[in-house]
Amino acid sequence: MLLPSPFRPRANTANDAPQVRLEREGRDEIRRITQAVERVPWSVSLMQILWTAGPVTLIGAWGGYLLGYGKEPTFENYIFFISYTVITGVAGIVANIAHNLTSSRRYDRTEAKIERVIDTVPELILATRNLIVESLEGDARRREAAAMLLRKQDLAPEGVELAALELLDDRDAARIISQIDVYRRVGLHARIRDMNSLNREWLEPQFNELAELAPEAIGLLRERFEGRAPDLHSGVPRDENFIERVLAAIEQDNDLLMTLQDVEEMLILAFELISGRKIPLLTFEYRGRWKLARALDNLEHARSRYRIRQATGLSRLKALTVYLAEQSGTLVEDAASGLRAEVLLERSTQAMDALAEQVTHLAIAVNEGDREHRAALRSRADILTNAIRLYKTVTNAYEQVGRSHAVFLKMSKRWENIASQMSDDATRLRVGPGRRGLRIQEKTIALDDEAKAEVCKHLADHLNESRIKRVDSEIAYQARETVLRVGVDKAKAMAVEIALALEPHIHLSRPAVQRAINGSNAAYFGQLEPNQSAAAKAALGSAMVREIDDDLSRTAESLAIALVRHYRVELEPLAIEFLRDTFGAREATLNMLSNYQPADHHPVSYLSNRPPLIQTANRDWYRALVQARRALDDD
Repeated sequence: MLLPSPFRPRANTANDAPQVRLEREGRDEIRRITQAVERVPWSVSLMQILWTAGPVTLIGAWGGYLLGYGKEPTFENYIFFISYTVITGVAGIVANIAHNLTSSRRYDRTEAKIERVIDTVPELILATRNLIVESLEGDARRREAAAMLLRKQDLAPEGVELAALELLDDRDAARIISQIDVYRRVGLHARIRDMNSLNREWLEPQFNELAELAPEAIGLLRERFEGRAPDLHSGVPRDENFIERVLAAIEQDNDLLMTLQDVEEMLILAFELISGRKIPLLTFEYRGRWKLARALDNLEHARSRYRIRQATGLSRLKALTVYLAEQSGTLVEDAASGLRAEVLLERSTQAMDALAEQVTHLAIAVNEGDREHRAALRSRADILTNAIRLYKTVTNAYEQVGRSHAVFLKMSKRWENIASQMSDDATRLRVGPGRRGLRIQEKTIALDDEAKAEVCKHLADHLNESRIKRVDSEIAYQARETVLRVGVDKAKAMAVEIALALEPHIHLSRPAVQRAINGSNAAYFGQLEPNQSAAAKAALGSAMVREIDDDLSRTAESLAIALVRHYRVELEPLAIEFLRDTFGAREATLNMLSNYQPADHHPVSYLSNRPPLIQTANRDWYRALVQARRALDDD
């Protein structure tokens, strides 16, 4: 017999307590952001009136009367000034009450929009990951799903075994890797070393065999085999140049330039910033002789444009490969991250050659009267048309890389000529007091409470217009769970709106901002799950961004390398000590840079990442499209 609810034993009381605490903390966070924009606390208004009616009025009345009449005010004058201040203060309170009564709806609407965005964005992240897996087929789908599992910091040993089985298709290997994960959880590293020694010889060839197909997934699996899991404090590496691809899709009005991985990264970035993430940014500037300063500014501008052009070329090539991977029937199964540009180009061109051959055969069949292939011909031709358009963007992007490289070398030569005519003091990294010289500046990319509210309003309006809603889960037959249903077009439109909402506040279009975001790891949001409340998501998001450690050591070392090798800046012992103690840069690297002598090295091109040789579009692709058009028009 089922007991009535008042007498029924309560279950999971201990487990409910953390959830209740998260709800309360998250609700307070949402309310704090709203109040920072829409309401002034009553305590502030009251203190303003008391302060104005008291000391400020007495001092002002005494000083003004003394200056105007040459004598101190009488008691009646004090009564007049204080009464006047109190009456006007009360009038202000009445006006404030009327304002709050009329603006209460606006406050509620703002709070609802903030809550809607905090509730929906994590769900969109999960939905986008599902779209990424859904767009792939066969082994590529299995590999991508396994990589997503292995990125989870709190993945259970059963999950590690499942991911290993999906990647290696070897139950014995998967069981061994899951056993290693069990030992890792209890800190038995001696047993992990034993199992590594016993099994490395026959597992390593399997890792190497799949490393080129799925380098990131195999890298994560290899770490699990060695007894390491993703670190909560280190965060999750971002997909390189995702901001550039989203901005390019906006600029050229072509969402094919943006991948679903880019959508996921933009959603994560938005949730990070709304949750309070602060991303450090290192820049440098020169103050002193105007001629040297202008040459330095021109060189830094040319260097930034060159790096952006390099990133643009790779981004366009990745967009082409991802598009072909998302289309069924192409030779490209997946566009695994971490692959070199040459590999991506080879895969794409081979797939487009095969696609053109398919279109040609289908066109011949349709011309011979086989109408059943008409739909397939139209679909294949559309895919080839879009692929050629993307290939043209790749060609144009890499042409711009060469032009930017030439400008970069020209500005570098001009800087060297000017710097050589001046004393060493003009190009020395300054540490300590004073304003002149070359100095490193540390800034922060973040949203204040007002900016968070504005971003949430923008995104909430877009969510309402796009009608992104929850639907009953197809798996949960009792309909107690819901999922967020979103398509590829709506997901990419959301990424565009995020970029537009963030641009006025953090200036995503600036190269320095893009480098800082790409160089930082994203916060780990693996504990976010569907059907959590907005308050719980807000609390978890805030907690996760506080956990991540901002490592500036690599950024500082990269900046030091650029200063020494590109700008001929001398690193003194004080500068080395500053970079080491302030940013955690490795002293050995800095000492090596301090001994760098340009005269001892032969002039080399700064083209460190040489672009692949991009040929013009194959004429066979165009011939196939012409045959397809004629077949469809004549039929």
